[in-house]
Amino acid sequence: MNTQAAKSSNRARDWLSDAGVILGFRKREISRQNSGSIPHQDKAAKIVEFLRSIKLEPTPENYQFAWEYQFGASARFQRAVDEAIEQHGHLTTAITNQLTADYLNRWNAIEISRLISGGNRVLNDGGQVIRRCHDDSKSYAEALEKELDSVKTAPVDSQCHFTALIGLTKTMALKSFESQRQLAAASESLAEMRHKLADATEQAEKDQLTGLPNRWAFEKHLDKAVNQSREMVEPLSVAFVDVDHFKSVNDNHGHESGDRVLRRIAKSLDLLSDENCHVARHGGEEFVVLFSGKNCEQAFEVIEEARSELSSHDFINQATGEKIGRISFSAGISGLSGDGDSRAMLRRADAALYKAKDEGRDRVVIAP
Repeated sequence: MNTQAAKSSNRARDWLSDAGVILGFRKREISRQNSGSIPHQDKAAKIVEFLRSIKLEPTPENYQFAWEYQFGASARFQRAVDEAIEQHGHLTTAITNQLTADYLNRWNAIEISRLISGGNRVLNDGGQVIRRCHDDSKSYAEALEKELDSVKTAPVDSQCHFTALIGLTKTMALKSFESQRQLAAASESLAEMRHKLADATEQAEKDQLTGLPNRWAFEKHLDKAVNQSREMVEPLSVAFVDVDHFKSVNDNHGHESGDRVLRRIAKSLDLLSDENCHVARHGGEEFVVLFSGKNCEQAFEVIEEARSELSSHDFINQATGEKIGRISFSAGISGLSGDGDSRAMLRRADAALYKAKDEGRDRVVIAP
């Protein structure tokens, strides 16, 4: 290796380590992540070359993005990046941010959910304390007023000994009533905060385009459904639904038409929803349907009926009146195995979806 090449390799290796520190990795975690068959310096150089090829600056955020693309475990994320590069020729910060939000932020969303739940607990505890203080303050003030009235009716020769005390305790009673008023106002503020938090939670779990639950909400529901499946010893299956040739709809008819197609499909799938069927938008043109109490064959019947119903309709570009044509989707289905590994179930459904794509689209495939 010549001197210039050695310097470039050293810079890449140093940048890789610095980026890892900035991202919060411990040294042993960096070592473990780089302990595969590709040498450390080769991985660093590969990441640098990837960022250069797609015209991204070597920032910590872009380093993480490139790392997930080159060496991460999400095949879905890698395919989405490939499609974006094919479409745009390069990537921008806006594109990488969207891809990261769609495919890599699952754990961040779950952590936010936990924080919101914790905030609700704090509000509930604070409300209970305020109510107790309110009741205690009111009782104290009323008892104090009663005792003061008794002192005022005492004999004249003893009343002089309590004059100063009466004035002081009267002031204390007034302050107690003022505290009661302030506590009541604080209680109202907490109630308003709780209401706003509930609204924020609802908005955070809703896809703004379709009105369906979003990926965050699906992940929360999935954990509950898996636990229920284990406890009740009942089947659980999942279907990934992906709109066929959706990019051509956007390219040929505009994003507004694409949005209307997504809303139409979301509405069709939402008709399946009940207490045992959870429908969510998973990101982009992909939806996910979780069936509690249904095996793969039963889920297949439901999804196949929805696919057949959708493909029987012709879509029209409402802005131009131009015919869009028939819209179809492909779907992959998998069931929860005996080990209860929900991630493996999702991976199998994802593989079945892409098998449906490879076999010609507009079909539903059950994972083996």
